[in-house]
Parts: sequence; structure tokens; C-alpha cells
Amino acid sequence: MIKETKYKILKNKYFWISIFFFIWMSFFDSNSLMLHYKFQNSIREMTSNRDFLKKKILLEGNQLKKLKTDSLYLEKLAREKFYMKKKDEDLFIVSKKNRKKKLTTHMNE
Repeated sequence: MIKETKYKILKNKYFWISIFFFIWMSFFDSNSLMLHYKFQNSIREMTSNRDFLKKKILLEGNQLKKLKTDSLYLEKLAREKFYMKKKDEDLFIVSKKNRKKKLTTHMNE
């Protein structure tokens, strides 16, 4: 009795049409479920990038405002990032990499 109902379902053309329809809509159609999944992932990624860039724009705007208003901060930034100096000063650049190498050579001696 159970086998007969299984075979009856497998012989039913509407069952096969619905299976074909489901497979077609899931994988091959232009509005398939796979495409919807990929689009959702790209939307999530773009949203996170947008949020990151908004935060970065806000931080850069604050730094720009500080650079325009605070001359001491401008001088500090020019000295640290761009190695600028005044006319009567000498500039010495000490690299951290070289310091570590020298320390290890002195320890070995």
C-alpha cells in the first residue's frame, strides 16, 4: 500500500513539473535564489564599507578642523610626519629597526 502511493507520486506529472520549477527558480532563472543570496552579501559588504568610510570622513574632518585652528598641532604634525624643521635646528632620524639590530649585536659580544 505504501509502495503504491510512492510510485503514484513519482508517476504524477505535476510532481515533476513542480520539482523542475523549483530547481529552475533556484539556480537558472534571472531572479534565482542564488543571485538573491549573492546580492544580499554584496549589500552587506557595501553597507559595512559605507559605514567605515563615513567614520573615516568624520575623523579626517575633525583632523582638518584641528589643523586649521591649532597652529601647535600643525607644527607637531609637520615635524613628526614630514620631518620638517626650523632654520636653526638640526634633524636626526633614529630608526627603530636599526636600534633593535644594534642591541642584539651588543648582547652577543
